[in-house]
Amino acid sequence: MPPKHEEENAVARLPQDKDRIERATRESQTIIDLERQAREAKTARLREQRLLSQSSESPRTPAPKGKAGARKASNKTSDAR
Repeated sequence: MPPKHEEENAVARLPQDKDRIERATRESQTIIDLERQAREAKTARLREQRLLSQSSESPRTPAPKGKAGARKASNKTSDAR
Protein backbone atom coordinates (compact mmCIF):
# COMPACT_ATOMS: atom_id res chain seq x y z
CA MET A 1 0.00 0.00 0.00
CA PRO A 2 1.47 3.40 -0.95
CA PRO A 3 2.22 5.91 1.78
CA LYS A 4 -0.58 8.28 2.70
CA HIS A 5 1.05 11.40 1.20
CA GLU A 6 1.15 9.74 -2.26
CA GLU A 7 -2.59 9.05 -2.06
CA GLU A 8 -3.24 12.70 -1.22
CA ASN A 9 -1.16 13.83 -4.21
CA ALA A 10 -3.08 11.47 -6.49
CA VAL A 11 -6.40 12.88 -5.27
CA ALA A 12 -5.15 16.45 -5.61
CA ARG A 13 -4.09 15.83 -9.24
CA LEU A 14 -7.35 14.18 -10.23
CA PRO A 15 -9.09 17.26 -11.73
CA GLN A 16 -5.99 18.10 -13.79
CA ASP A 17 -5.65 14.51 -14.97
CA LYS A 18 -9.37 14.42 -15.76
CA ASP A 19 -9.03 17.51 -17.97
CA ARG A 20 -5.99 16.03 -19.70
CA ILE A 21 -7.80 12.74 -20.30
CA GLU A 22 -10.87 14.53 -21.65
CA ARG A 23 -8.72 16.64 -23.99
CA ALA A 24 -6.84 13.56 -25.21
CA THR A 25 -10.14 11.77 -25.76
CA ARG A 26 -11.49 14.68 -27.82
CA GLU A 27 -8.31 14.87 -29.90
CA SER A 28 -8.20 11.13 -30.52
CA GLN A 29 -11.88 11.11 -31.49
CA THR A 30 -11.20 13.94 -33.95
CA ILE A 31 -8.37 11.95 -35.51
CA ILE A 32 -10.52 8.81 -35.68
CA ASP A 33 -13.30 10.79 -37.41
CA LEU A 34 -10.85 12.26 -39.94
CA GLU A 35 -9.41 8.82 -40.69
CA ARG A 36 -12.92 7.41 -41.13
CA GLN A 37 -13.84 10.20 -43.56
CA ALA A 38 -10.65 9.61 -45.56
CA ARG A 39 -11.30 5.86 -45.65
CA GLU A 40 -14.91 6.36 -46.78
CA ALA A 41 -13.82 8.81 -49.49
CA LYS A 42 -11.21 6.36 -50.75
CA THR A 43 -13.75 3.53 -50.76
CA ALA A 44 -16.23 5.64 -52.73
CA ARG A 45 -13.53 6.65 -55.22
CA LEU A 46 -12.36 3.06 -55.73
CA ARG A 47 -15.96 1.82 -56.06
CA GLU A 48 -16.61 4.45 -58.73
CA GLN A 49 -13.46 3.42 -60.63
CA ARG A 50 -14.44 -0.25 -60.42
CA LEU A 51 -17.96 0.42 -61.67
CA LEU A 52 -16.66 2.53 -64.55
CA SER A 53 -14.15 -0.12 -65.58
CA GLN A 54 -16.80 -2.86 -65.37
CA SER A 55 -19.27 -0.90 -67.47
CA SER A 56 -16.66 -0.17 -70.16
CA GLU A 57 -15.67 -3.84 -70.50
CA SER A 58 -17.80 -6.26 -72.47
CA PRO A 59 -19.56 -8.88 -70.38
CA ARG A 60 -17.27 -11.84 -69.96
CA THR A 61 -18.11 -15.45 -69.36
CA PRO A 62 -17.38 -16.63 -65.84
CA ALA A 63 -14.04 -18.31 -65.25
CA PRO A 64 -14.06 -22.12 -65.18
CA LYS A 65 -14.48 -23.52 -61.71
CA GLY A 66 -11.80 -26.21 -61.93
CA LYS A 67 -8.63 -26.93 -63.84
CA ALA A 68 -9.05 -28.62 -67.20
CA GLY A 69 -8.21 -32.30 -67.00
CA ALA A 70 -8.17 -32.34 -63.21
CA ARG A 71 -9.11 -35.72 -61.76
CA LYS A 72 -11.29 -36.18 -58.75
CA ALA A 73 -9.94 -38.27 -55.91
CA SER A 74 -11.52 -41.70 -55.81
CA ASN A 75 -13.20 -43.10 -52.75
CA LYS A 76 -11.72 -46.56 -53.30
CA THR A 77 -9.92 -48.15 -50.40
CA SER A 78 -7.20 -50.70 -50.60
CA ASP A 79 -8.13 -54.20 -49.51
CA ALA A 80 -4.51 -55.28 -49.10
CA ARG A 81 -3.89 -56.68 -45.66
